[in-house]
Amino acid sequence: MVPAASVGSSVGPRAEEPITVSELVGLITESLKSGFPRVAVAGELSSFTRNRASGHCYLTLSDDSAAINCVMWRSQAERLGFDPRVGDEVVCRGHVGVYDKQGRMQLYLSSMRPLGVGEAQRALEELKRRLATEGLFDDERKRRLPLLPATIGLVTSADGAALADMLSTIHRRLGRCRVVLSPALVQGAEAPASLVEALDMLAEWGGADVAVVGRGGGSAEDLAAFNDESVVRAIAAFPVPIVSAVGHEVDFTLSDLAADVRAATPTAAAEAVAPVAAELEDLIATMSLRLRPAVLRLVDGLRHRLGNTAGRLRDPEALLARARQRVDEVFNALFRALAFRHRRAAEHFAELRSKLDALSPLAVLSRGYSLVSTDDGLLVRSASELSVGDRLVLRFNRGRARVDVSDLDIEGEE
Repeated sequence: MVPAASVGSSVGPRAEEPITVSELVGLITESLKSGFPRVAVAGELSSFTRNRASGHCYLTLSDDSAAINCVMWRSQAERLGFDPRVGDEVVCRGHVGVYDKQGRMQLYLSSMRPLGVGEAQRALEELKRRLATEGLFDDERKRRLPLLPATIGLVTSADGAALADMLSTIHRRLGRCRVVLSPALVQGAEAPASLVEALDMLAEWGGADVAVVGRGGGSAEDLAAFNDESVVRAIAAFPVPIVSAVGHEVDFTLSDLAADVRAATPTAAAEAVAPVAAELEDLIATMSLRLRPAVLRLVDGLRHRLGNTAGRLRDPEALLARARQRVDEVFNALFRALAFRHRRAAEHFAELRSKLDALSPLAVLSRGYSLVSTDDGLLVRSASELSVGDRLVLRFNRGRARVDVSDLDIEGEE
């Protein structure tokens, strides 16, 4: 027997008339829809799941003393401008309803936005799209980390726990590796400029084989410097492979996208750039064991080939005689070719010399003419170029003479 139910005289049936569970849930649903047609609720995401097949989102919105289950259908979820995560403070809009199968009240969401982000979040997304369009995040730009770096550069706070963790990890794994710190501020208004300066100084020094830039965990505001455009561009332009290690595993910044490798934590970054020395020694020993038989097989093969060649050299004197004869033939052909080329070159030279002599002013001098020039070596072509008292040089076919101009007859020129 279903117990009697009453939801109010204006909505439900009389108390003495039993109704089905479905009818009761329907009445509650109608009451909630009329009482809460649309609400905006602020709270923290204590759970969030996106169904991979359907695309619908299921989440729990809570505060210090209460929680409510929420649903966002795929059509609304596709319009989200951010990736919701557990712990985010959000504002949700929707209507209150009941899930029939479980009789559970829940909030059906039409929209959701981060609490207190607004323009800053939209600006970050726009910067991300713009830098991606320029290709700063392309996989083709990513470089492989060196297997065994001699020097590792670190760009982080000199006072942070991240530095101590990285130094401890590097020296434990790689021993005597050289580590160079380029200190920087990692949070606050001055952090972007400080990070860029530290990266530029390390790049200008040029002694690092690989670098790590980052810091430990913190709030979104603490990590904001690693979303700054100038920092992202400095990381993308860094001359050697660079690892970004900002915050904890759940934290993600634009610097992570621009770096060659993204590490979940500073300790993970140190492990990425510093291989374990003992493992390298084991690898070398294994390769040595494999190399020895390979070399022996190569030597045996060369010996076999040499033996076959020696077997074909049964009459070395005959081979030597044929080689000598071939050398003589090649020498004679080369001598004839050189003699022919020399003769042709001599004929061509004589022809050019004859033409040059015909054009040379020296040939004119041999017929009794002379060249007149000033002390500066300029040829004199007309008496109008001279003045009384000028000193001239006369060049004959043989020899020269210096004269002074004592008289000029300019009008007599024709």
